[in-house]
Amino acid sequence: MSNLDSAIKLLFVVFVFLAILIALPAVVFGVIQKWQVIFLLCGYLLFFSGNVWRVWRYGKLSKTQEDAQFKESAGLVILAGQFIAFLAIHWWAIYNFSRLSKTETFLQVIGMIIVVLAIIINQLAIRTLKGLFDRITIKPNHQLITTGIYRQVRHPVYLSYVLLLIGYCTILQSFVSLVLTVVSCTIWLGNRINIEEKMLVEKFGDRYQAYQRKTKKIIPFIY
Repeated sequence: MSNLDSAIKLLFVVFVFLAILIALPAVVFGVIQKWQVIFLLCGYLLFFSGNVWRVWRYGKLSKTQEDAQFKESAGLVILAGQFIAFLAIHWWAIYNFSRLSKTETFLQVIGMIIVVLAIIINQLAIRTLKGLFDRITIKPNHQLITTGIYRQVRHPVYLSYVLLLIGYCTILQSFVSLVLTVVSCTIWLGNRINIEEKMLVEKFGDRYQAYQRKTKKIIPFIY
């Protein structure tokens, strides 16, 4: 399968993903025509276009079974829980939005800014990693990237996911979905980052430990 074929296949998966998480509940709850929903659909599509670009430029990602988090029992449980949480976050937020009698313009503007920031961070991170953007796997030619946005945080891609979900919840003004986002991402990404960093320490040793001391994990200047 050529890179273009793989990219087209991934783009189809992205459309299905957006249909299940946003379009379908928006149709069910009668808000598919709202500009907020349309903005979020476009924003999510731009966000995941980075994944499609990476596959088109450098070839398909590693198989899901090769991801280190899938190889651990605890990781599998956490991933299953995160999938359920993703559905709950998106569907509940749209349901809540459909019942609002009034929306707060200030919150929606803040949410839009957060979504745009998430897109920018995600695109910068993927284009910095290039072909190394993949699942949690270590390959023979693996390199340690500490340039660009990786000078500030070690896991900007994960930061972009958190920001995307926070922006989504803020635009739709769902406090419940926001709390669920914080809790589920703390568990999901906490486990994922621990696995990934352990592998990187084993691969790069003192070089990665020195990098850890100079940078924050996921939130610039804070954590």
